Amino acid sequence: MDVYRFKNCYRGPIQILGYTLLVVISVFAVGCQAMTPTAALPSGPAGEHKNVAPAYYYFTAAQMKLKQGDINEAIWHLKRAIQHDPDSIYLKLEMANLLLIKKDDQQSLALIHQVLAKDPNHTQALTMAGRIYEQQNEPDKALAAYEKVLGNQPSDQGIYLLLGRIYWNKNDLNNAERVFQRMTINLPDSYAAYYFYGKALSAQGKLAQAEKALSRSLELEPSLEEPRLELLKIYKSQNQHQKVTIAYQAILDNDPDNYEAALGLAAHLHYLNHPDQSLAILADMGLRVDNHPEIISTLFEIYLETKRYAEAMWALDGMLKTAPKNADLHYMAGIALNGMERDEDALGQLLQVAPKSRFYTNAVVHSAMILHDLGKIGRAIKVVQSAILHDPDNIDYYLYLGSFYEELERFEEALEALREGLKKDAKNGRLHFRTGVVYDKMGRKEKSIAAMKNVLRLTPNDAEALNYLGYTYADMGINLDEAEMLIQSALKIKPNDGYITDSLGWVYFKRGNYSQALEWLTKAVKLVPDDPVILEHLGDVYLRMDSREKALSFYQRSFNKKSTDRSALREKIRTLTHR
Repeated sequence: MDVYRFKNCYRGPIQILGYTLLVVISVFAVGCQAMTPTAALPSGPAGEHKNVAPAYYYFTAAQMKLKQGDINEAIWHLKRAIQHDPDSIYLKLEMANLLLIKKDDQQSLALIHQVLAKDPNHTQALTMAGRIYEQQNEPDKALAAYEKVLGNQPSDQGIYLLLGRIYWNKNDLNNAERVFQRMTINLPDSYAAYYFYGKALSAQGKLAQAEKALSRSLELEPSLEEPRLELLKIYKSQNQHQKVTIAYQAILDNDPDNYEAALGLAAHLHYLNHPDQSLAILADMGLRVDNHPEIISTLFEIYLETKRYAEAMWALDGMLKTAPKNADLHYMAGIALNGMERDEDALGQLLQVAPKSRFYTNAVVHSAMILHDLGKIGRAIKVVQSAILHDPDNIDYYLYLGSFYEELERFEEALEALREGLKKDAKNGRLHFRTGVVYDKMGRKEKSIAAMKNVLRLTPNDAEALNYLGYTYADMGINLDEAEMLIQSALKIKPNDGYITDSLGWVYFKRGNYSQALEWLTKAVKLVPDDPVILEHLGDVYLRMDSREKALSFYQRSFNKKSTDRSALREKIRTLTHR
């Protein structure tokens, strides 16, 4: 017999179909108000409750442990309580809930099944079972549990939402519609019921019925935004332009800071050839932009993330009329123009981003990369040098500066830039790595090796440094055992990297183990089909294995892909074709 009174103490948000509602679910959680025993044990025939007292003791001890945050001890005491009172449904459900918190779904579900064997319609047990089935990705079992709860409790709003969500996620719109329609019947004053019912109808193209349901939702709760957004979709699909305007305006009347709606209304008015009204909205947003950074994030999400660059520039032009010095708008304009491949115009915008702007570093890097891609590396260097004067502690600037000098083969200047960066941050692995690369290009192998060892002292699991050092050893024909160990370590971190795979093949080639070299280099070519170095390596292996036609084929493929240092490769091809 149960002598415990449990309190439903979970009250939290459930996100369903993009909408958040507070729903009470009978699921317990650590930290809830303590469960309280009844004032006195019930009376009965002598000996009837001989096990209740010890069960109550362990139950109380479990509550004390929960208050102390010791869930393991609480579970231990609850197990003892259940041993003394094995018929207690509530004790088993509390234990099931604590096991859920411990991520032990199977034991929790086993206890819930014990409860359901005794009471197949127990609402709380069915609900908990449904949530576990959802977590285990068994939606059909969850649906069966929730449908049973709904049959017993047709006014439980939370169950309708759980059921509707699963049907929606299964793309079973007919059943989603059925559930939410039933919700409107049993909960006629629920704005959520009409909203979800309207959404399900709209998704099936039943637009007239959907509009009616969504409008009813707004009658019940006029401040809601979600039904208006759904109505907007319907009105737009039917070219009901006046209703679109009214819906946008209603959202803004309720929330003047809804910038997505403001941009939507401005675009709609622009489409309807009302430029003055459209520009007035954008101008107002321009006046607000200094104090409302969310305007920028809204612009980014709507236009730049979706690559709607021309539309972004239309909105930005309108806002810049009243905020011509706003750095954020200039940065956004630069990104949009770059996306439109108007690179010089993009530079003009990006270079107006002042050092105090939160986007200054991004603007510098973006400008430098545009200049680099235009082949104007000298100008890119000047942009980065200017940025260093404003922010000398930004390590990224030294990395970019070093890389630009490296590309121009101005290696001493590259090293100087990287050294300046290391003065600011001596433990920066990226700076040491680039230093090693520059030394390698200068033919100073020992310095390059020392730099890569510095990287590995700082970050032992740096796959790029492991591979670089291992390949350097292999290419020099030294320390081949260590080279293999380094490259194998890199492959554990990046198992499908074609360049690391090539390095391992090259180690085997240097050892004279051509069959293994062929295996790994063939795999490398499959991973990176067009790399000229890997193609040449495979040609070298075939040549050593006396497969001259295959060697020539890979040399020619490498030659066609290689843009520099082709003389040695040309000689290999000439030797094979003039015998």
